[in-house]
Amino acid sequence: MGEKIFDKCTEIYEILNNDKEAEAKEKLFYLLDEIQDKALYPPILNHLIRQFGLYPYMNQDTSILEDKFLLECFKTDIGEDEPKVLHREQSRVLKRLLSNESLILSAPTSFGKSFIIDALIAMKKPKNILIIVPTISLLDEARRRLVRKFTPDYNIITTSGAAPKENNIFILTQERVLEYLDFIKANRTDLFIVDEFYKIVGDNRSNILQNAIRQVSPYSKQSYYLCPNVKQFNENSLKYQFLKNIEKVSIDFNTVILNIHDLSHKQEDKKDKLKNILNETKKQKTMIYVKSKPESREVCKYIKEYVTTNNDQLNNFSNWLKKHYWQDWDFANYLANGIGQHNSAMHRFIQQLQVKLFSDNEHMNIMVTTTSLIEGVNTATKNIIIWNDSIYNNENKLTSMQYKNITGRCGRMFKYFVGNVYLLESNNEILKNEQETMEIIPQEEFLYRNDLETFDVKTEMEKNLKKLLNNANKFHQIMTKMKNYTILMDLESIVTIVENAELLQKSIRYLNSDNPNTWGFIISENIQKVVFRILNDKSKDAYFKIIDYYKYNYCGVKQTIDNINKKAGQEWYKIDINKYFDIERIISFDIASFFNDLNQIMQILYPEKKIDISSFVTKLSNVFLPSVVYTLEEFGLPRIISKKLHECGFINFENKELTLEQALDKFK
Repeated sequence: MGEKIFDKCTEIYEILNNDKEAEAKEKLFYLLDEIQDKALYPPILNHLIRQFGLYPYMNQDTSILEDKFLLECFKTDIGEDEPKVLHREQSRVLKRLLSNESLILSAPTSFGKSFIIDALIAMKKPKNILIIVPTISLLDEARRRLVRKFTPDYNIITTSGAAPKENNIFILTQERVLEYLDFIKANRTDLFIVDEFYKIVGDNRSNILQNAIRQVSPYSKQSYYLCPNVKQFNENSLKYQFLKNIEKVSIDFNTVILNIHDLSHKQEDKKDKLKNILNETKKQKTMIYVKSKPESREVCKYIKEYVTTNNDQLNNFSNWLKKHYWQDWDFANYLANGIGQHNSAMHRFIQQLQVKLFSDNEHMNIMVTTTSLIEGVNTATKNIIIWNDSIYNNENKLTSMQYKNITGRCGRMFKYFVGNVYLLESNNEILKNEQETMEIIPQEEFLYRNDLETFDVKTEMEKNLKKLLNNANKFHQIMTKMKNYTILMDLESIVTIVENAELLQKSIRYLNSDNPNTWGFIISENIQKVVFRILNDKSKDAYFKIIDYYKYNYCGVKQTIDNINKKAGQEWYKIDINKYFDIERIISFDIASFFNDLNQIMQILYPEKKIDISSFVTKLSNVFLPSVVYTLEEFGLPRIISKKLHECGFINFENKELTLEQALDKFK
């Protein structure tokens, strides 16, 4: 083996000396993938790795003295017991951040951007840090990593209603950021990080992210925005205040190599192609990207015909889910066969356990996933199969950035030097476009923001809203506090109804009651007309079931589904396990956000009426579970176990004074 490695290294050196760095680097990755065992690296290979700046791949024990000295120079504190070696480009970025520069970093997914964040926190020790992430999965991954490294030095906040302390790391989705805006304004953030910054455009939540960044950035001493494969920003984007005085850094530095297999033009049926790939990669970790949850279920149903396994750990988890969730749940059956199915609607602990099983259990080698897992979570996989070249529906084709982000899950530093991407659907334009020019286009509802130069539109919007509100101060208060800007497009309807319906102003107060029979506000047809103009079609069904979820959700998932279906007068009202998850997510995010904004509007417009439905908004956000139970489930403790802990007297979760810290102390 030693002689073979030497010959391969000599060959790669010759290619490198002929100024063919890309080809030489590719052959190096193939060599490392073939060797696998780092202990077998001879000095010549370590020195070759050094030429490409891939210092973490070097074996210090078998390196020559000169290379050992270099590795010591690149060792960095990242919050762990031992310092870690950064690669050349990571070190360059870190140096600039340590010099207090604000950066937008565009780099490949395998670049290792998280290491830079951890090193910056460990070395600079900023007092207050805010990290915005786009998905719950990414939030959970960041929380686990930073809790392990930086507690008890930092108070790490990932949920609503937590109490900030002296040193804080806020890890939040864009929807939750504004809840802590008063603290941020009063104390400022020393470091403001936006992960997956490209989500600021082309996403149905981008207007919320735009607003969060706009409001936080003036109170941040240093900003660090991360995104994949953005070559430059369009000139029209540079008028944004939060893009001024921030350096754009684009780095093309890969730490793995990908083999792209475009099978989309083969005449063979797509299902047959999938079967052939899975047969060829039987014992390898493989993710399958699909555009939607229904598509995910269809793919799993097909795979189950020929993918089987028998493993006690998977069987036990499957049986537990059938007992406490739904006896005929297709997901539980797939899981027993070693097939994972990840989407954002599932309860957090199910997502977490799946990811762990996919990483650690040799019998679970397939994960069918929407963008919920595949964008941003550092889960290693040898292969990625792109089943769809779109998101949600066939009209929304993957952009180059989305494609790069998805394929970036394939291959991983230290684990898979060579990854395989199989395209069962592909867009040729995406394959051609290595990097994108990013243009930040404001959402329609965002056009009146003060940091835009669309003066005509902004002036017209301001004139109409100020005339409606008849108070400039109230106008600016509403502009600052709204999470969901679509509500402002129907602000006139809301104000008109509320002003002319004294009964509704009275009934809204009853939403704070623990008796849902007094919630006339929810079932009022006049209110529903306004709500349904603001919420999307999917949210309507969830809105009708708010009272049902209040009555039954703490009883358990199975009991909630059974009770709703028993009382259903018509077939359309019934739900299954998949619809249960969708409705719960809509209630806790979309509907809770609507009522939060409505509450803010009522308090700003009619302070003399002293209307405050904050407690109702909290109930919605927690889908009517005790708030600590809901938060613990986000941390990985299933609600059914919390219920049993309550019943046996271990923790009184119905105690409204109970804090998360007190509950966690019970487990120590």
